[in-house]
Amino acid sequence: MTRPTLKDVARRASVSVSTVSYALNDDSHVHLAPETRARVRRIAKELGYTPNAMARSLRTRSSRTAGVVLTKPLTNLRYAAIVQGIANGLATSGLRMTVLPDATAGVLEDCRNGMIDGLIFVGHDDAVPPPALVEAAAVGVAPLVTIDCGGRAADAPHSAVDFDYAHGAREMITHLAGRDIRTILHVRPEVSSRAERDRQATLMRALGHADGVTMRVVSTGMSDEDLARTDAEDGAIARGYLASTLRSITDALLGVDDPDTTAVLCSWGADVETSLRAVSHVAPGTVVAALAGSWPRTEIWPDLVYSRLPLEEAGRRAAALLSSELAPDREHLSIVLPPALDTRLPETPPGRTPA
Repeated sequence: MTRPTLKDVARRASVSVSTVSYALNDDSHVHLAPETRARVRRIAKELGYTPNAMARSLRTRSSRTAGVVLTKPLTNLRYAAIVQGIANGLATSGLRMTVLPDATAGVLEDCRNGMIDGLIFVGHDDAVPPPALVEAAAVGVAPLVTIDCGGRAADAPHSAVDFDYAHGAREMITHLAGRDIRTILHVRPEVSSRAERDRQATLMRALGHADGVTMRVVSTGMSDEDLARTDAEDGAIARGYLASTLRSITDALLGVDDPDTTAVLCSWGADVETSLRAVSHVAPGTVVAALAGSWPRTEIWPDLVYSRLPLEEAGRRAAALLSSELAPDREHLSIVLPPALDTRLPETPPGRTPA
């Protein structure tokens, strides 16, 4: 059966094709008699006519669709939460979302053709938006918002949402010192990410103001190369990493004189449950804390001290900024969100429902 067209509706209603188009378009400013508009819509419904969204987007150069460029797997709760926030935020602005695994030339072509109205680039580690995306934003081809890319230059042609990692590190040291913690075993990978560098520098400065508190690094051995292989879902790498991390933390805890004045501080979310496991077996009473990452199983570990990144909020803010970027009088803005210190996490991660 042939799909009804505007011409079919116009023929049945005895009006022009343009009149049908105006009658069916809620955003049309062309004046039509109410009876004509109602009759055309009734006939369109009787014929089973539905607008061709692709044709409309090509004609108007707008699809009301935002592209979310994410090169990390959505199985990672961190990125799932950000994307959930983006989806919720876009919905309030009447925008749809499509998730893109990379920023190829085809993505920018879709922006030029009106198939995608704007882009949100989700950063991580040292990832920044490709120069082609920034250039496209500068000339108005693809309005752009970045998330977690390390701050926006004053003259950057896009908006940005970032996390204040330094604030989280300072707040954590203040909290642990207030609990009479004297020894911090800092569990961290050997990765060179921007966030990790910021945290390390801030931790050292904060320790300088925390009298009597010392910190010892416990390396997990995870390198940038290992991290890339783990992201590719290499199960053997992940299992080997967990086993070696457990040994490293256990060895460090065996050398602790007083568990009650000791804290294990994790820089990376993947190390949290391993640290909790080691503490429960070797040094009960030791505080376990984490600076950022995914959500551990809080129903099992209710006493975890956690510096929680506002991931869903970052997604919502980015969606709102993109909506502003699509306006004719757009202004490029920067938002920096601090983490919140939780001494007990919510029962379920944002965007999930309890089982």
